Amino acid sequence: MFSIEKWLRLAKYAGVLGITALLLLTACTTVKTDSENPVSTEPVVQIKQEALRTKEVFDHDKYKNQLTIRYFDLKSKEDTGDSILIETPDGKTMLIDAGIPEVGPQIVQYLDDLGIGKIDYAVNTHPHADHIGGFATLLQSKDISTMIMENLPYDSNAYRNTVQALHQKKLKVEYLEDGDTFQLGSDVKVEVLNPPPGALPAAVKNFSFAEVNNQAMVLKITYKENTFLFTGDIYKDREYKLVDSHAQALKADMMHVPHHGNTTSSSPAFVKAVSPQIAIISSNILQSLDVVKRYEKNGVKVYVTGLHGNILITSDGKELNVITEKDWSSK
Repeated sequence: MFSIEKWLRLAKYAGVLGITALLLLTACTTVKTDSENPVSTEPVVQIKQEALRTKEVFDHDKYKNQLTIRYFDLKSKEDTGDSILIETPDGKTMLIDAGIPEVGPQIVQYLDDLGIGKIDYAVNTHPHADHIGGFATLLQSKDISTMIMENLPYDSNAYRNTVQALHQKKLKVEYLEDGDTFQLGSDVKVEVLNPPPGALPAAVKNFSFAEVNNQAMVLKITYKENTFLFTGDIYKDREYKLVDSHAQALKADMMHVPHHGNTTSSSPAFVKAVSPQIAIISSNILQSLDVVKRYEKNGVKVYVTGLHGNILITSDGKELNVITEKDWSSK
């Protein structure tokens, strides 16, 4: 961001009137110092690098006695996909998805920043490139104990590269579906709500985006009194079916907004069934402001990685707290 001095030096090229307009525009900018506090009414000239809460989001020791969920802000000119790290108080780790292949090194760096060399469970919700792509890099850089996937072979370079890396590492792979459960440490339970039992791979015939996305793995995570729902890229059609078959199980304190906040998903019935306090949109590009508003109208606080940066959710088993790297509001 330009400083005042740089703007003044530009006056000889842009004209005094243009520079004055820029300064007036900047004087109207406001910034919050805390994501839970009202926006400051004090005018500021620029947002300094120190205003970012990067160190707070990546402070590993401060929150090691709580359940932590970190949404990684993946940067690229194209849609980057999801990557979410979950850590338990007893030190177990689970990574849900790994973005497109190009962001694999970014995820490795984020894990390095947190001092994490081992992933206990790596979960790929479905085989699209923006969810499986970065795993090939991660498998070469980090120790992964168990890989969890769907039973859905897929024709893409991103899928083949990941499978090849799994074979090279001779890594244990588990294929999970609705009804399966596992423990992440002593106090965290993971339940699988989608895909339906025995559906894959036969349920996907044409490999359209809708077919594959609707079979994406949906996970319900419970830590003491707090619950979290991770929905992959399911569309409204699958949402309706889950509301019919898993109405009680869908209720959660925190919700991963399906399909990166796209209009293909987040039906009013599904949002109501989950009734989260917090919803996270994992996308470097805001897909739909209308979807954000839909959640907000239901009293849900919405965060977007592409606008809030890296996001940290912490839980002591009773209450949730959200820390964002940057501030943003839809209002």
